[in-house]
Amino acid sequence: MRWPVGMGLAAWRWLRRSRGVPRRRLHTEVESEIDRLPQRGGDRVQGPRQGVGPLYQRRYTVRIAGSPLTAAELIDRVAADLNAASPVEVAVFDKTSGASRPLAIGDEYVVHMPGPWNCPVRVVERAPASFRLVTLSGHLEAGEIEFRVDEAREDGLVFIIESWARSGDRLAEILYEGVGIAKEMQLHMWTHFCTRVAELSGGTMIGDVEVQTERVDVADAGQGQQLVEHAVTAAFARTFALAARLRDRPLHPKGLVFDAALVLHGTSQHWGVPFLDERTELRGEVRLSRAIGLPPPLPDLLGLALRWRQPSTGDAGAEATAELLLATTGHTTLGRHLLRPATHWSPTFYGSLLAYQAGDRRILLGAVARRHQTVPADLAALARSVDEQPLLLDLVVATGFGPWERFGELRILGPARGDDHESMRFNPARNPIRGLPPAGLFQQVRGPTYDAVQHTARRTGDPRPAQRRQPERTAP
Repeated sequence: MRWPVGMGLAAWRWLRRSRGVPRRRLHTEVESEIDRLPQRGGDRVQGPRQGVGPLYQRRYTVRIAGSPLTAAELIDRVAADLNAASPVEVAVFDKTSGASRPLAIGDEYVVHMPGPWNCPVRVVERAPASFRLVTLSGHLEAGEIEFRVDEAREDGLVFIIESWARSGDRLAEILYEGVGIAKEMQLHMWTHFCTRVAELSGGTMIGDVEVQTERVDVADAGQGQQLVEHAVTAAFARTFALAARLRDRPLHPKGLVFDAALVLHGTSQHWGVPFLDERTELRGEVRLSRAIGLPPPLPDLLGLALRWRQPSTGDAGAEATAELLLATTGHTTLGRHLLRPATHWSPTFYGSLLAYQAGDRRILLGAVARRHQTVPADLAALARSVDEQPLLLDLVVATGFGPWERFGELRILGPARGDDHESMRFNPARNPIRGLPPAGLFQQVRGPTYDAVQHTARRTGDPRPAQRRQPERTAP
């Protein structure tokens, strides 16, 4: 009975505290960090090199004022009883090898967690103000984690948990990357741990626990996974290339092009992505179209393709084009992953359907056409409506299972322009949003598929692509 009750308590704490913890990017070279980790000796060691999936460097930081303890004294207190800081409703440290106290190199623990996910670790480093654990065979992760206390200015202390790890196996990768259960459980565990350490210090916690993450993909997919990816890519590319021989645009054959303004203001949390964090106004172009091309009285999948110029930054070089493709989907937790035919351009919901990676989180993007404007899903009606007044949509972002949060406004401006003679084509794989790499198999398939269709269209006499306007950037 302990685990169901414990998971309920953990879920309540996560909703109340951990879910709102700000998460930021570290902006470090994770692969370089991993390369600096020594090869650990001993049996059953499961280091990052033995893991699967992306590499993650994670850092949890809490600042403490007024503690009577030194850095060494605080780390000794933590090491003496790890369960004093751990959320024991979901994670209990059980020493299985080594003296009862104090914590020493070579000691082993099993971290008991809900379900079949007990996580064995070994102490591999012990310093006056820090200690480090390495994961062992059978752990959900493959890597190392360090607990340390640094001296801060004005007699303060900084407690830091920092890890370098990958998923231990494919199931763990699915739980972390796909479903997100392991990710949120981990966030709750270590933010709770940091909060408890601040309490154990006898001082006062300053601000919130800071969570920083950096992620990098590793090109080490097994032969079987590579074969699946190549097979899926070939199937999609060949199918759509064949369709392009029959109709130059297999989907969204006719549409209207408009000027657009993106008014961005960020969200309540920091994503580490300029498009989601900045306060600015950008100029771009948008194409609205019906995917199948059915007669307007019938519902169809509606598409909203957006293109703009990303402003240059100090570390990103010159301006670059960015593209975002949205289509009518549901907006619920399940519905956002499913296409949904619609009968109105507005009001309706447009979603990215496929995910992007923002740090250690997979996110979806969307646009919500507001309810006060009713526009039937007819190109002629759309042109007339936008001639009369701009079509307004709220730009929104959400994690796979989280709530949608507004980060800006999209204003679609008249007059409409047809693209029957000058084809406006999109390929977001070639024009990515800065800081938002595509995530998942079908995102990887998208680029080669678009290339195949556009190459086939050129060979079969498709009109010359429309010259891109140079969207402007307006000062906020």
